[in-house]
Amino acid sequence: MNKPTQIIPSDQFAAMAAQAAADAVSVSDARGQIEWANEAFARITGHPVDDLMGCHSAEILQGPETDRETLAAIERARAERRAIVTDILQYRADGSTYWAELHMTPVFDNQGAAIHFVTIQRDVTHRKRREVETADLIQREKHRETERQLLSQVSEWLYSAKSLEELLLVARKAMSTLIPEAEGSLYIYSESRDTLEVASAWGDNRSIDSVDPDACWALRRGRAYNFGTRAIEFACDHVGTEDHPFFCLPIVADGETIGMLHLRFTSFSLKSMDRKMLDIFINHRWNLSLLCAEQMSLAIANVRLRQVLLEKSVRDPLTNLWNRRWLVDTTNKMLAQARTGDGQLSLISIDIDHFKAFNDTFGHEAGDVVLRKSAEVMVDVARDRGAVCRAGGEEFVVLCPGMGGPQAVGLANEIREGLSALRLSSEGNRLSQITASAGVATYSRGNTASDLLRASDAALYRAKHLGRNRVVNAADLDETDDEPPPKA
Repeated sequence: MNKPTQIIPSDQFAAMAAQAAADAVSVSDARGQIEWANEAFARITGHPVDDLMGCHSAEILQGPETDRETLAAIERARAERRAIVTDILQYRADGSTYWAELHMTPVFDNQGAAIHFVTIQRDVTHRKRREVETADLIQREKHRETERQLLSQVSEWLYSAKSLEELLLVARKAMSTLIPEAEGSLYIYSESRDTLEVASAWGDNRSIDSVDPDACWALRRGRAYNFGTRAIEFACDHVGTEDHPFFCLPIVADGETIGMLHLRFTSFSLKSMDRKMLDIFINHRWNLSLLCAEQMSLAIANVRLRQVLLEKSVRDPLTNLWNRRWLVDTTNKMLAQARTGDGQLSLISIDIDHFKAFNDTFGHEAGDVVLRKSAEVMVDVARDRGAVCRAGGEEFVVLCPGMGGPQAVGLANEIREGLSALRLSSEGNRLSQITASAGVATYSRGNTASDLLRASDAALYRAKHLGRNRVVNAADLDETDDEPPPKA
């Protein structure tokens, strides 16, 4: 015969369940003072159960980092006698923190009055940590995406730069935006390659104006160098002994080191930063800086190639003078400036007299010698006063900005006299004396580049008509002087 089952009151079952629960359970009165708590509450918070009686949970569990708005929301729910579910940062007895998922529910008597509140707290610190890590990962990914977009924009701007000056402007803006924590300098080798001169700087810059290549570990070792994270490392001499992380990254174009990108993190001292955080920070900025240095290297190589091609397109290969294309483009630019101001502009057209005779008598090599040496004389005489161009054949033009007609006539005569003083030989043969005829034209309002060239040519033709080896000013011509003479 089975024994009758012992009947246990339901409130005892509730007490047994609450006591055995893994979550912290407490019962407080209407004012929030604790009347009962289970063992899990004591285990999670570190406060003995007996010490909790009569205490308000907020007084023993809140701390300086507990969200005040969350605490206020809990107290409003208690005052309004309603349930609330929220996450809150709380403090244990030893001062350590934990995240709790808090459920607070009112208990009503038969008359509907709230006489108690049952609070269940579950430790969700691990969940919160994962949420924070996930949020941090998302934020870092957003930051990396922003950096990728900025790098793409920087790359586009760098490759669009037509000159080194434009490129330096883009580089300064790009580095200030991508790595705002660092002050920086971009150094370029001097022509003598015995030092690097600062070409651009940004941030609260305290870098020196020039760097000896031997004073930089990156340049001496031939690879990028970062200081600030290694157990064994040495500061570059051009930086000194400051206890700040810095990067030195060589800039290489067409296989040649042409400069160095230097970044210094003066606001991040090794002594004041946590080592782990510093390593993460430096590693990220290091990778970003390597990408920037690579982009700058490629962009500088692109600019140099563009400048070489441009130079070839506007230079005469025999004399290395500017060619007719450069002459027309530059004359148009200078005319535009003259139209908006009171600036003067003159052109001198010069033609070597009887040039065909040099080729017929002594050969084309002799003709080339005459052209090259004549070009050297013109450049030397016109230095700082005019730009010498080879318009074609034995014809030259000197572009003289800021110069009026009389001064241009004087310069043309100096050139003519300098050419007459030349004594040349080719392949052992003494060449005939060189003489030249020249025509001068000066800008007047309404003139175009074609007008000036036509006027200077007309003056040149008149000089030929008058017996050569002379200078004629277009301002002295009348309408009957426009007929060109036979070429000789």
